[in-house]
Formats: sequence, C-alpha cells, structure tokens
Amino acid sequence: MSLELMTRTQSHDVSGFGVFSHGDAGQAHVMAHRMLDEGRHELGHRLLGAWLEGRDGSGSDWTHLQWHMATFEIAVGQWEAALKRFEKHILPVVAHTYDALTDAPAMLWRLQLAAPRPVILAWEPVRATAVRRLTQPGSPYVELHCLLALAGAGDVEGLDRWLHGRRMTDDPGAKLLAQMGVGLRAFAADDYELASVVLATAAPKVSNLGGSHAQNLLFSEIADLCWARTQTMTRTAA
Repeated sequence: MSLELMTRTQSHDVSGFGVFSHGDAGQAHVMAHRMLDEGRHELGHRLLGAWLEGRDGSGSDWTHLQWHMATFEIAVGQWEAALKRFEKHILPVVAHTYDALTDAPAMLWRLQLAAPRPVILAWEPVRATAVRRLTQPGSPYVELHCLLALAGAGDVEGLDRWLHGRRMTDDPGAKLLAQMGVGLRAFAADDYELASVVLATAAPKVSNLGGSHAQNLLFSEIADLCWARTQTMTRTAA
C-alpha cells in the first residue's frame, strides 16, 4: 500500500497549529492519522518510515510528522528509537519555539508510560516553554498540553498559579480545561486518588477541546495510571 492509495481528505487537525493535508507532507500526515486512529501501527510505522527516509524538514508540520513516527515506534516496541527521535527532532524545537507544544509534552508522557526501564526524561525545557506560553492567550488544546508539561515535570506551584488565575465562566470548554488542570495538579502532587477521579470524568471529553481520537486516548491512559497507582498505594498501606 502506498501513500497515493490513502484517501485524500481534509483532516480537522489535532496539532493545535493548523491543518496540513495538502501536498506530499500533507498526504503523509493524513495517512499517519488514519493509521493511528485505526490502530494500524505496524503499517503506519512502515509507510511513514519509508516516506521520512532521506527527507529533511523543519517547522511545526515536520515536527508533528516526527511525533507520529515516534508514536508508531512506541506502539511496535521500538521505545529507544522513539526516544532518540524525540531528542533529535522534537526537543530542540520545543526548547526554542512554541511549534511543538502539543507534540513534545504528549510524546514525553507516552515515553514515560511505555518506558521499559527507569528513565529520566527531559521535562524541564518543555516545562519552561509551557510556562512562557501560558502567559499568553492561545488555543485551549495547546493550553491543555502546556498543563501536561507542568504535570509531567511535577510543577505543582506552576499548576496552582494557573488554576488561581482562572476566571469563573460558564463556557463548557473553559470549565473542562479547568477540570483537567485540577486533575493534572493532583497528579503532580502525588494525590493519585483525586487525580484518578477527576481525570476519569474529564478525559473522555477532551475531544471537545480538539485533537483526534488516538491523540486524546493519552488522557485516559493518564487517568488509568493514576487509578493503578491508587490501587498500589492502597495495597501497600493494608
């Protein structure tokens, strides 16, 4: 199966930075989303890997394709390759620009959740960029990923500042974002029981803020992690 055989459809983008579904890279992007959403990880890994071979690029579109490839690598058991891809193609971008503020936090979480060994990941440069971005108005979906960066880095104070700065509103999206902030703050503070309860309720609604089904599964996986840690702590205390 080649990229040309994939349906050329307009994707309601997940990156938070705009849709790209036209041209050669756009076709690769639509294919990667289709493979990810359908759970066809081995095929996606093979097709996107073949497309990326020998190519170079820059900007948020290129970084997002690298995110897709790293996601496929984790899914097919190539965790070390995914880590190297993150360090080479995503981390330098998020350390100096805002162009990877959905891809970088999400990939760090995926690497953490799938890690085959204890590992220290590069949360700090991602957190630092997220903190700067949170001082400016922006997409709720990007803002949510900034909160992911703070939670992954254990920045309870940063999450508290964000929560205290929220204005009361009847907007459903703003309420959902605040709810996710409460759950992620609880995770960062090691209050896994509260995080589990809050995120289990909020995570299934994240699609209202943006993103694809496959991307947003991450939030349910974080909720599941909190539940598992709650169970472990309960057994240990018994």
